[in-house]
Amino acid sequence: MQLKDATIGVLVENQYQEIEFWYPVLRFREAGANVVVIGPNNTTTYGSKLGFPVVPEVNVADVDGADLDAVVIPGGFAPESLRRNPEVLRVVKQVHDSGSVVAAVCHAPWVLASAGLAKGVKLTSVSIIKDDMVNAGADYSEENVVRDGKFVTARLPNDVGAWITKVSEVIEELPAREKPSTLKADKPVSAVYAAPAKVKQRPAAPGSANYLQFAVTEA
Repeated sequence: MQLKDATIGVLVENQYQEIEFWYPVLRFREAGANVVVIGPNNTTTYGSKLGFPVVPEVNVADVDGADLDAVVIPGGFAPESLRRNPEVLRVVKQVHDSGSVVAAVCHAPWVLASAGLAKGVKLTSVSIIKDDMVNAGADYSEENVVRDGKFVTARLPNDVGAWITKVSEVIEELPAREKPSTLKADKPVSAVYAAPAKVKQRPAAPGSANYLQFAVTEA
């Protein structure tokens, strides 16, 4: 499969890491791929660790993972929320089960663990979650970028260039689709913004110890 024929989903949530999100979005777009930004709600603004706002193009609940040739999971603290979203886990598992590419960086292998996909897989991550990966049954590696079959993982923002190069190679090994994917973004997200999005928290209910994140765009 050529990159220009691939449909690639990039997940987003609050507290995502900027380089790990925008680099694959922009690089795959430049290669001509159909890049679709997927989040919990496509009418909600999500803020990065430094305030870069993103409004997803597609709701994750509306995505069939079989329509994706690859799913890219950025790190930062966003994976803490992504891994608790059953629709995210469903899509990631569907991508894997359909024989397509699953790419994760930094904290994002948490999502693989929660989806039940880490066991027996050679992977890497930011070192702080090494114990989580080992306890999930992964074959943990200290390498900066690791490929195991259709899984491609990386450690840190500095590794993102090599990570996406490897992801591209694996996508190009996929067979051509018999029918084009029907998943499209009507209006691609842009890295240009007028004001930062500050991520805040609120309790899920009065007296609850469970906190929800939300982003507020401030001038």
